[in-house]
Amino acid sequence: MEQSVRQLSLEDIDDPSQPMRTGLEQDALTELANSIRQVGLINPITVRPKGDRFEVVAGHRRFRACAQAGVFRIPCVVAEINDDQVFDLMAHENLNRLDIDPVEEALFLGRLVGEDQSKVPEVARRLNRSSTWVEDRLELLLFSDALLAALKQGKVKLGVAQWSGRIDD
Repeated sequence: MEQSVRQLSLEDIDDPSQPMRTGLEQDALTELANSIRQVGLINPITVRPKGDRFEVVAGHRRFRACAQAGVFRIPCVVAEINDDQVFDLMAHENLNRLDIDPVEEALFLGRLVGEDQSKVPEVARRLNRSSTWVEDRLELLLFSDALLAALKQGKVKLGVAQWSGRIDD
């Protein structure tokens, strides 16, 4: 993977086309923006060229917080990478974090696997996870919206959601 570090204008950078997070919590984003105003952006974001613009690959929260903080130029690792490599970087950066909930994991994995269940072993290998782990997350996509909301909000634990989601009646 060829890469370089450059200062880029926020105006030339776009959000990820397939973000890992389904939403960015506003209070946490404001805290990060305040920190960036105080000490600047400590770690650069990673972007890839997309035509004459750049797409965020890693550091979506930092990117948004910089915009909120009124920063105009930020350090970026510019990486020449394809869609599969983007997936790998996003997955490894986010799936091992504690603040990514199982619903966001499931949505992300659902986009990757799509309707082709034969992709599960390959996705699992690339994430350094078991096929069972991937299948368990994908199963969440079959659950009711109310159950997914409760899981996302931390009102129920993953195991409880999995057993509840399997109840037909």
